[in-house]
Amino acid sequence: MDLFDLHCDTITLCSSKNLELRHNDLHISLERLPEGSRWGQAFAIFVPDQLRGEDAVKFFRDNVQFFREQVEKNSDRIVQASNYEEICQAFDAGKFAAILTVEGGAALGGKLEMVDELRRCGVRMLTLTWNGENELASGSDTHVGLKPFGVEAVRRMEELGILVDVSHLNDEGFADLCKVATKPFIATHSNSRTICNHSRNLTDEQFCEIRDRGGLVGLNYYRYFIKEDGISNNIDDLLAHVRHFLSLGGEDVICCGSDFDGAEIPEYLNGLDRVENFRKAMLDSGISPEITQKILFENARRFFEKNL
Repeated sequence: MDLFDLHCDTITLCSSKNLELRHNDLHISLERLPEGSRWGQAFAIFVPDQLRGEDAVKFFRDNVQFFREQVEKNSDRIVQASNYEEICQAFDAGKFAAILTVEGGAALGGKLEMVDELRRCGVRMLTLTWNGENELASGSDTHVGLKPFGVEAVRRMEELGILVDVSHLNDEGFADLCKVATKPFIATHSNSRTICNHSRNLTDEQFCEIRDRGGLVGLNYYRYFIKEDGISNNIDDLLAHVRHFLSLGGEDVICCGSDFDGAEIPEYLNGLDRVENFRKAMLDSGISPEITQKILFENARRFFEKNL
């Protein structure tokens, strides 16, 4: 099965627990990746909200080093891909493409030159915030919008080709970003607020804004972003988000953003080896093979071809 997944926290979790990417009991391990498939995985360095300034910068650098070590150790299975050409080269070699991302703009330490460092490290997506407030903006913990440094950072990211990720960004920050952004931006791991009324999910207006700008929205498998009570025993609960986004004209927008190793996942999708359940459920529900392939792989592939 072919798949692009726009978000997981596996690298940060492996680093914190001194685990190996190849062999572990997490959602993602290289030994459980299916052979003979094209698989692109965005690995996020998640910067916790309690880290700011130089502490956040050091955390980022330490985890970049860990990521590089893991890729080097497992070069027979996986390669870091910093652009679309390298993604294709990985697939042609029968390997998995690892795209380095950062979750939390605190990684910049409030310094604009850190945007350049992220790009030199091969970072291609930056989630502006987590739940709290940082130097750029804020998640849903506050109503603080995009700050002056956030505006500067977004402009520099666009200059360097680092994609702006609005997952976690609060509504005020999203509205401010729309006034600043000149290139497509993405929500790597966010669902529909109409289906599940959580502030971390996207309103219909936000989804349509991303759609109209040529961006992507990655479906999040976290149980509390699928259903408000967090009780999801049937994959139809996730399909409700798919159907709603499709009703908004999202056929070319929807992709996957699992949040593996960063969230509580329902049993039906609890690990890489169960993603096939999602493909089968979409087909069984009447979603066409073409649209199913778009959601799992083709939408992200085409987007990266244009924007990485």
